[in-house]
Formats: sequence, C-alpha cells, structure tokens
Amino acid sequence: MTLLPLKTILHPGLHRGFRLRTWLGIAAGALLAALALAAPAQAEEWTKSYSVAGRPQVRVHTNDGAVRVFTADTKQVELRVEYHGYELNKNLRIESRQDGDRVEIEARLTSRWCVFCRHTNRGLRIEVRMPRNADLNVESGDGSVESQAIEGRLEIHTGDGHISVQGAKGAMHLRTGDGHIEARDVDGTVEATTGDGHIRMEGRFDALNLKTGDGSIRARVNPGSKMSTPWSIHTRDGSVEMVLPEGFQANVDAETRDGRITLGFPITVEGVSSKSQIHGKLNGGGQALTIHTGDGSIRLGRA
Repeated sequence: MTLLPLKTILHPGLHRGFRLRTWLGIAAGALLAALALAAPAQAEEWTKSYSVAGRPQVRVHTNDGAVRVFTADTKQVELRVEYHGYELNKNLRIESRQDGDRVEIEARLTSRWCVFCRHTNRGLRIEVRMPRNADLNVESGDGSVESQAIEGRLEIHTGDGHISVQGAKGAMHLRTGDGHIEARDVDGTVEATTGDGHIRMEGRFDALNLKTGDGSIRARVNPGSKMSTPWSIHTRDGSVEMVLPEGFQANVDAETRDGRITLGFPITVEGVSSKSQIHGKLNGGGQALTIHTGDGSIRLGRA
C-alpha cells in the first residue's frame, strides 16, 4: 500500500488550520517566555541587628540603591536589605560590622550586566532602624535617600536621586548630583546642594546655605532662627522665595539677572537699587544674606 503525503490526505482547509494552530502555539510560547522574563523577580532580604550602649555612629554605603532611615528611642541598630533580580554573593555583596557604637553596612553590586537585563525587574533597597540621638552618614551612588529625625550630625550624599529629611536636629550636609532636596521641621545648620532639582527647606536655622544648578528654591525660616554665619541662597535657573520671621536681622544682597525682586517688609537700602538688585539692611542689619538667581524672580516675605 502506497502512503500519501500528509498534505494530500488532509483537506486543504484543514491543512491551513493545522499550520495556523502551529504558528499560534509557537507565538503563545514566545509570549509566555517574554512575560516570564519581564515579570518582577521575587524579593529576598538580608537582615542584621546590633545593640549599642552609647551614642551610635551609623554609616550606610551602596553603589546603587535607595536608602530609608527610621528612628526611635531604642538601643538597637537594625539593618535590612531587600533585593530582587540579584544573587547574594554572586552579583551582590552585603557586609556589616560593629566597632563599639560604630555600625557600618555596605551593599555593593559587583556586576550589573546580564543578557536579559532590559527585561528583568531589578531593585535594591536598604532600611535602617536606629536611635534618634545619633550621627548618620549615607552614601549612595544611585538612589534616593529618606531619613526621619536624627539628633546629631547628618551627612547624605547620592549621585542621582532625591533627598528627604524630616525632623532632624543638628548639623546637616545634603548633596545630590541630580534630584530635589526637601527638609522639613529641621533645627540647626543646613548645607544643601543639588546639580539639578528644586530645594524646599523649613525649620529653625543657625546657618543656611542652599545651591542648585537648575531649579527653584523655597525656604521658610521659623522664629528663633539666628544667623551665626553668612547665609547663601543660589540657583542658576529658577525662582527664589524666602519667608523670614518678625525681627530677623541681616544685610541683604539680592540679585537676579532675569527677573524682579519683591519685598514683603521694609529694608534700608544702601547704594544703587533696582527691580533686579537690592542691597540693604533688614532690622538694623547683621550677617550677610546673599540671594542670587541667574534666571527667575526673588520674593522675600514675612512670616
């Protein structure tokens, strides 16, 4: 008996249906594979806890990850790293150590390359729970940093990401290469710098130095603030708005290259003044308050 080819046995319509089902099956398989690659990797975590007796100094370092810091009345420094899309001790290294009241953690990506990186959801986040009365130093190569109240020295630096601080008290140094900076209900001295992003500040200040390469600046200076050193507010491109408390004393030097200056209180003008440049004494004068913008308006208001 002679066997006929399959395409001869099948009805032409059935033959076309067979091919269609075959291609649909292949397409469905490819789609499922793509979805599997694109699906978020299951998060894993690493934890560690240290007891401290005195005033802790906590240092957090990562080359690529977001950092969040929570504070409370506690004698514990609790560290938690949540990650997905990475393998511990393969392309992610986590190390922590304690030396007396000094606690350090470093989470470093040792390799960021992979064939399917565009389709893989990867992430790294560090959480720190620590005493409120402490010193904190955070460095991230790429990632946002958020911190609750720290009563001590606070240093935050990220290469790319926003910085947010709430209720801190002491000396604060905040710097990001690209991202906004916001600090609310703070007390002490603040130095904040961003290459690109707005700055928002509210609190009682002894020193205030704010600088952004591109963005607006809003600062509300609460009662009790006193200039122990000259203050500087500077943006290359953006408006500046400052609200000062009643009786605040300063020698004001305000200038905008493209915009106008608006005052919400009387000032004793010295020398030449215009809509874009003012030099004068506020409430008898004091330390120098320098406000400059390359492009934008300046508004000084009273609380």
